[in-house]
Amino acid sequence: MGSKDPSEKARVWRPKFKALLCCLQSPSPMDSKLQDSACSSTHQSTDPNRNTRLYKHDVFLSFRGTDSRNNFIDHLYHNLIRKGVFAFKDNERLQKGESISSQLLQAIRDSRVSIIVFSRDYAASTWCLDEMATIAQCKKEFGQKVFSVFYDVDPSDVRKQSGVYGDAFASHTKRFQKDLSKIKRWKRAMTDLANSAGWDVRDKPEFTEIDKIIQKVIKELDHRFSGFADDLVGIQPCVKELEQVLKINPKDEDVRVLGIWGMGGIGKTTLASVLYDKISYMFDAHCFIENVSKSYREGSAISVQRQILRRTLEEQDLDKYSPSEIAGIIRNRLSSRKLLIVLDNVDEREQLDQLAINTKLLGRGSRIIITSRDKHILESYGIDAIHNVSLLNSQDASELFFRKAFKSDHPSSSTCMELTPIILEYAQGLPLAIKVVGSFLDKRNASQWRAYLERLKKYPDKKLTDVLQVSFEDLQNDDKEIFLHIACFFRGDKEDYVKRILATCGLQPNIGIPVLEERSLITIKNQEIHMHDMLQELGKKLVRERYPEEPALWSRLWRCSNFENALMSAEAGTNHVKAIVLDQREEMPECSQLRIRGLSKLRDLKLLILYHKNFLGSLDFLSPNLQYLAWHGYPFPSLPSFQPYSRLVELNLPYSNVKRLWEGNKNIPHLEKVDLSYSVDLIETSNFEWNAKLKRLDFTGCTNLIHIHPSIGLLNQLAYLCLQNCSSLSNLNLGDDCNLSSLRVLCLSGCTNLNKSPDFTGLSNLEYLDLENCTSLSTVHESIGALVMLKFLSLRGCIIISMPKEVNNMISLQTLDLSRCLRLRYPLGQIYSSYLESLISLDLGTCHFIDNIPDSIGVLTCLERLNLEECQCSHLPDTIKKLSRLAYLNLADCSYLERLPELPFDSAPSGGSNPVISDVGLTS
Repeated sequence: MGSKDPSEKARVWRPKFKALLCCLQSPSPMDSKLQDSACSSTHQSTDPNRNTRLYKHDVFLSFRGTDSRNNFIDHLYHNLIRKGVFAFKDNERLQKGESISSQLLQAIRDSRVSIIVFSRDYAASTWCLDEMATIAQCKKEFGQKVFSVFYDVDPSDVRKQSGVYGDAFASHTKRFQKDLSKIKRWKRAMTDLANSAGWDVRDKPEFTEIDKIIQKVIKELDHRFSGFADDLVGIQPCVKELEQVLKINPKDEDVRVLGIWGMGGIGKTTLASVLYDKISYMFDAHCFIENVSKSYREGSAISVQRQILRRTLEEQDLDKYSPSEIAGIIRNRLSSRKLLIVLDNVDEREQLDQLAINTKLLGRGSRIIITSRDKHILESYGIDAIHNVSLLNSQDASELFFRKAFKSDHPSSSTCMELTPIILEYAQGLPLAIKVVGSFLDKRNASQWRAYLERLKKYPDKKLTDVLQVSFEDLQNDDKEIFLHIACFFRGDKEDYVKRILATCGLQPNIGIPVLEERSLITIKNQEIHMHDMLQELGKKLVRERYPEEPALWSRLWRCSNFENALMSAEAGTNHVKAIVLDQREEMPECSQLRIRGLSKLRDLKLLILYHKNFLGSLDFLSPNLQYLAWHGYPFPSLPSFQPYSRLVELNLPYSNVKRLWEGNKNIPHLEKVDLSYSVDLIETSNFEWNAKLKRLDFTGCTNLIHIHPSIGLLNQLAYLCLQNCSSLSNLNLGDDCNLSSLRVLCLSGCTNLNKSPDFTGLSNLEYLDLENCTSLSTVHESIGALVMLKFLSLRGCIIISMPKEVNNMISLQTLDLSRCLRLRYPLGQIYSSYLESLISLDLGTCHFIDNIPDSIGVLTCLERLNLEECQCSHLPDTIKKLSRLAYLNLADCSYLERLPELPFDSAPSGGSNPVISDVGLTS
């Protein structure tokens, strides 16, 4: 196999010697390509100086604007761009310019190929002649390839400077009598270039000739892929951006790895192909391995390794080597060359590891590009940069669709054009979808377009779903379930909400959702889960696939009409339904007459979310496998005859007709949440003694609730209890053995009939207590002092006269709201102490009977907000100046206030904002 060259001199001359042998002995390039695998491309640079030049452009176009702009030149330019060729066209050309700019001269030098379009007045422009001379110089100095096009002039007149060209040069000779060397330089360059390979396009179909020119250019550039690609819309800015990311520079000796990531059909392979064509000439050797995952499935790592070696080292006799020997050749031989390797469609990390390519041992300046649908593969491999391929913007999407459906960039107005926005909305910027749909609609009439659109609503195009389904099939079973749930039910919902439901159903969303995001199957934006329309349709297609006309045999139901069908079929005993989530925005008349009895037959049901309440019949029971139940407007007075709901985790029945959830004790061992909010018929809560895992109870707005079963006090895992606006509740008895050690939030605001606070013994970890607008509450139980973890306490709008002295024990209290306690008289001398050192906000606004602020307020060193609006104080204590963190002081309508003491505002508050004194009104 050989070893490294012993000297730099040998390294430089070996490629030249190989090139000579290739000319004498090797088969033609086409023969060599036929021997290569159909899925790879390579090219070996034989010019040691070639790699030292960096080109910004593939092609420079030299033309006379008055002759050919807006027709031939524009068509040629745009078709080059569509083929992924980076062409330079001077759009600011001065028609009568006397001298060529230095920037334009540099653009010529930065181009690999120049095309000169000789037109009738080309020679009349000294600007054009200077361009031409510079092109001739580049051809001579570093072998720039030049093609000539004779647009509306006889090639003979150009070569011999006769006819109109003779007239032009006669004029220039008179003008430049003192600089005839310029004339000789122009003539010499013109004769040379006009004899180069070229095309006489006079009286010939323009489209055909342009296609010939482009194919010749692509062959010269050795673009492996551009010759087969078409309609490369919006790709060139991305390629230029990736060139910058790759930091290709003759002086850059670092090895860099670039990842290209995105969903199926978004154009990762196309982008990598165009980038490869653009930069491959800069490397000693290069190869593009298409569809690596397929190569692994059909062979193994060694088949990919052999392709790389054949194309980068010209090694042909590799079949005799073992996998370990091939790995050794990879490690030892690739380190001597500057390589470009593209690995397309990698779908497992092991595919990269098994190639045994150590990036640290590659030749200096080497680059590896990897495309994948899975971001985690790229991140774990140690990629230097990952490019997320974006969907097409509206302009590029329209342009691509026009080319496919109308074969034109600017189609004429037609009935079909009116349907274009609907199609683009369907495709949502996915290039594959636009190409497939556009190509299908080409040459079809408006009625056929409409029929096809109606079909797409039911059945996505198979060419699209086949591509997208690859990502789904590679998922683990749990992740497939999560994908299908999101596609059928939860697209656009909040991530936390979806995660909670999925976790309830026994899935693992904390790993599953990131996996789907890494594989470009979903995106997270503004804490919401989003999914492309195509992927959502794929998910629904997979659910319907085996039984498209029998919803009862689907695993999931999301439409009201399918739900009705499934209920009728279930009564006959046939169903496979595991999840039902009906869209609350869907209003279908048939929903109002659904016979609910069939729901009792769905024995496999695990997830049920309904937003409808008009049903016929009664509900005998629910599935014993049910894990999550949410039924907004549940129409029955209690849960159906109890089955062993051994798997139920969440029970959400807001706005229900429930009067009593169940009778007696019911053992639901995994139940964690019950929501009966706004169930105005609810009279009393059930016995929860055997539901030890309950963490959340919500009875908000149950205005007729009069009795709370004391078994709630035994729920030592309960963290949240809300009785807000339960206006009929007069007493909250948590029982003598209360042990709510996990309770963090207790909300009793709006309980206008509550005349005394509960006993807080047993609520040792409570952090939030809201008693706002409990307008009958006159006393607070002294056990409130036991709430040493309490951070927020509101008694706003209560009729309390004083606070118990035990409030001093609440060392964690940060917010105390006593505003609008109109009868409050004597709290302040009792509540201020060093124990309240954490207090940040104190609100005593509209407490009309408070006429004195004690000196002890000065010990509240953390206080930042103090509201004394409408208080009856005549003065403030001097100790207020000790409140060094005070940032807000409200003294509005303090009509008895006679003077202000020294305030602490010369010190900056902790928030860094300017202090505020609100509407101070001093008496005269």
